[in-house]
Amino acid sequence: MFDYIDVFKLEAKCFLKDFRKKHQKEVDLAAKYFSGKSNLSLMQAQHIIAKEYGFNSWDDLISAEKWNLAGALNAKQNTRLTSPLKIWYGSDEYNYSTPERFGIKGPAVRDDLDLVNYREVHSYGVSSYIHINNYDVSEADLSGLDVSKATFDDFTIWPQDKSKMPKDFNPQEFMEKRKNPGLGIRQLHKRGIDGRGRNVAIIDASVLRPHLEYRESLADYINLKEGDLSRAQANGGWGVSVMVGKICGIASKAKLYYFAVDFVNNDYSQYARALDRVCDLHLKLKSLGQKGIDVVVLNNLYGNGDLGEALQRARSLGIFVCMLSYAYSEEQRAQGLKHKTNLLFEFPHAANLTDVECRMYGDIDNSDDYGGHNNRVSDENSLCVVGYGQTVACQYTIGSYLFNATSTLRTFWLGGLYVLAKCVKENLTSEEFFKTAFDTGDYRKGIGVVINPQKLIAELSQ
Repeated sequence: MFDYIDVFKLEAKCFLKDFRKKHQKEVDLAAKYFSGKSNLSLMQAQHIIAKEYGFNSWDDLISAEKWNLAGALNAKQNTRLTSPLKIWYGSDEYNYSTPERFGIKGPAVRDDLDLVNYREVHSYGVSSYIHINNYDVSEADLSGLDVSKATFDDFTIWPQDKSKMPKDFNPQEFMEKRKNPGLGIRQLHKRGIDGRGRNVAIIDASVLRPHLEYRESLADYINLKEGDLSRAQANGGWGVSVMVGKICGIASKAKLYYFAVDFVNNDYSQYARALDRVCDLHLKLKSLGQKGIDVVVLNNLYGNGDLGEALQRARSLGIFVCMLSYAYSEEQRAQGLKHKTNLLFEFPHAANLTDVECRMYGDIDNSDDYGGHNNRVSDENSLCVVGYGQTVACQYTIGSYLFNATSTLRTFWLGGLYVLAKCVKENLTSEEFFKTAFDTGDYRKGIGVVINPQKLIAELSQ
């Protein structure tokens, strides 16, 4: 698990480096504590950093509890990382700066969480997938839990009694293994097919910019939010880590331009404006002799809105617009159904796009060990991509991770794979990509055609 001390150690080293380069800001700060000194030791730099973060000394800092360290980071703008280390952009109660918020005392288990039958009971139905991230479940008997159906994170407090844990389950080891994007992606990385030199964009809610998983991938962060910022949750980090994360990501060496928008249902206009900005950026990069934007992922779109000319413009520029719109079909309205249809606007070659996930102790690189999410049965025209069952960057703190079993990330997974495909075929179109993916995939009865990245890349390389 991530250690906060590493952030402060890095801060001290960066400060000392800039001081020795005679950067004025660092020189002035050093004079505040060590007047007249023309040189500093690392120990003195550490003392300055400790004082600047509100501690009496470096010894006090390194012996502080983790919530006190988190509180110090939250309370002061971390200039090296360019962003306050907050969970959300809303109330301070969501900052991990108290023992309660770290789960040391822990919030009460929610009323809708049934840890006897391992399910959640909601007003709209019963789910066999549960959320225990940031929860103390140490008193529960989890011996029968299918871990692949539970979203948990570094802050989940598990039972100490091994008889109450799933057999042969180690949370940290499991999460580490699931940082692998799966289906042979890392074999492509070993061949240098990792997105280097490519550019992508994401339009989504706010993201925790300094997360160590993807901060080096962020080429720019464009804030287009309007109105009350407290509504904009910092949940974009999950998709970012799947798409361009240095450990969890598919296109791990690609550069990301992130456009943060308000999470407002049925308001497509802000997404259209953001998409226009992506198009402008694409043309600017091309004019500078660089690669343009290969793919833009639009997340959190709901309703029956229209992106209008912005969508057509992006397509005409050769940008793959990868997005899901959750909307009721006319047939569903006639039947009075409550569930929604997933429509991927640029998926013309198959009846639908289906999520698959790796089984609890399956081989994440072997498509035989994948099944439909929630045991969903699909037809032979379904193209299946990984949507669940991967470890991602946790939005709470800059070095924590979360195992995601409950929120689909298929568009980010698919967008990352499209970038790898562009690495081997520059003039690739989304139509050719989907057709080739379907033709080279592995058919699984009752599931559909599971995408095979290595076969796909081999075919496109010819």
